[in-house]
Amino acid sequence: MMPSLHRLLPLVLCFTGILRAQPVVPLDLTVVTPVRVEMRGKVRLIDFGQVYYARLEFSLPPGLTNKIIVRLGEKLAPDGSIDRKPPGSVNFRSLELEPDPAGGTVRLVIPPKEFHLGAASVKMPPEIGEVTPFRYAEIEGAPTTLRTDLIRQIAVHAPFDDTAAAFSSSNDTLNAIWQLCRHTIKATTAFGVYIDGERERIPYEGDAYINQLSHYAFDLDPRLARATFAHLLRKPTWPTEWSLHMPLIAEADYEATGDATLARTHFEAIKAKLLMQKAGADGLLRASAIVDWPAAERDGYNEGVADPKEKKQVGPEVNTVANAFYYRALRATARLAAAIGRDDEASELGTRADTVYAAFNTTFFDASRGVYHDGKGSAHASLHANMFPLAFDLVPPERRAGVAAFVESRGMACSVYGAQYLLDALYLNGKSDYALGLMTNRGPRGWWHMIESGSTMTWEAWNAQAKPNLTWNHAWGAAPANIIARRVLGVRPLQPGYARILIAPQPGTLLWMKGKVPTPLGPVLVDWSADAETRLKIEVPVGATARVVLPGAASGPLRVSIDNQAHIITPVEGAWIIENLPSGTHLVSIKTQTLR
Repeated sequence: MMPSLHRLLPLVLCFTGILRAQPVVPLDLTVVTPVRVEMRGKVRLIDFGQVYYARLEFSLPPGLTNKIIVRLGEKLAPDGSIDRKPPGSVNFRSLELEPDPAGGTVRLVIPPKEFHLGAASVKMPPEIGEVTPFRYAEIEGAPTTLRTDLIRQIAVHAPFDDTAAAFSSSNDTLNAIWQLCRHTIKATTAFGVYIDGERERIPYEGDAYINQLSHYAFDLDPRLARATFAHLLRKPTWPTEWSLHMPLIAEADYEATGDATLARTHFEAIKAKLLMQKAGADGLLRASAIVDWPAAERDGYNEGVADPKEKKQVGPEVNTVANAFYYRALRATARLAAAIGRDDEASELGTRADTVYAAFNTTFFDASRGVYHDGKGSAHASLHANMFPLAFDLVPPERRAGVAAFVESRGMACSVYGAQYLLDALYLNGKSDYALGLMTNRGPRGWWHMIESGSTMTWEAWNAQAKPNLTWNHAWGAAPANIIARRVLGVRPLQPGYARILIAPQPGTLLWMKGKVPTPLGPVLVDWSADAETRLKIEVPVGATARVVLPGAASGPLRVSIDNQAHIITPVEGAWIIENLPSGTHLVSIKTQTLR
């Protein structure tokens, strides 16, 4: 429960990398009261319902002389107590305090972890003090008269509109995953920038992009993404593809908000992130790649041969993954250049992207197998060598079906980070049933496993076997949030800022679904159901028009009712499209059998 909320000093990341009081990204303190309090012998166990980055407050009576032990944690042990030895970097803290003889409110002081004292970790401001992620608290040594109504979790997070987005469907697992991701995105904003999780508290470009997409799917407030972008310009990280994510972050911000402020302010820095100096005469980059993380999630990429200069990355020097990201980043930067009136540079970057497209398909495609191999000189074909080009529109139309079939055959042979691009690739290539099945699978490599294990935030990896030092508070694992908004509900901007909106739902095997997606003009509502009649009800915000793409493979003219008026829709490029629906509420209905 969250009975009260108040705003602390506005905060922003400054050049020192330390949060200071400035009017950019404010942080809120939310008071969370327990959902359950249980006496377990001499120990009082408190469950706050969800993990937040927070501190603990409670009230003690006067006259106590014994020490009080307080334990905080994210996970319960099998016996129902807080797990003292959780797996990986799952959080557990144990603290002792000497009560004030006068009694009164205890505001637990949490010592920082040693790693967080390093220069790379984002620090909490002194106005708030140190926090730690926890759902559960144990108080040992307090009298039985301790008032449970005064035990409070003081949660820290950036402003977040809990009503800006919504989703429900016929699939309870998908609904629970959406809720898991929403809480993750909200709860990991506690530092005023996107961090990688509790173990390091460091912003990374690859993490930040997925975090941004999912944040915008829940609450389209760009301040955190922009503060993170500014931080990463000052403190970049090492992987090749992470540099190439920076143009993607700037483009995603422009696309969602209609404001090209990041490009106008930082265009030369964005261009530098393209690593064009590493391109050869054929246009392709000469650079090893991280491919995926942890390393065991690379699906055997280049048969595991590491880059001798950068042991955390793999070759070949001319490889598919680095060049897929290079192509995607070139297209993003060209678009940003055009948006800010740098037309000559937009043209030049577009030409470079065309060159990469041609060279990529000449160099990496194995026509005998119909797939892309991992790189020049490699015969191995991994999931990653194929899902990234498929997601980034690098695969020519005549090759897409074969490449998509190969991607499907590999299953979830990637990390929670790679899942963002795997799911994008599948939804972009008509594999919505399979993609939905991957998202909702209840095995050890899926989001339900995180929920089933007791977590209320997404993880750094699928499980402790995949990454022994994993955290349970890693927002790069929240890809389903933006996949549900952008692919399942199908809401995306056709024009930056959503003046023109695409609504292209891909329900897959869902029987019904309804959702709300935020835009700068107001929410887009989508309500889809299929029984004897398929009905799609949408609400377009004032100031926008919508293109609606109906689900299903279009094979001929389709009779539909649009706002109770009969129409016949002729397929365009294999899709049934309704153009230029104005703002307001619209109902499209079709006899279901005509969609099969």
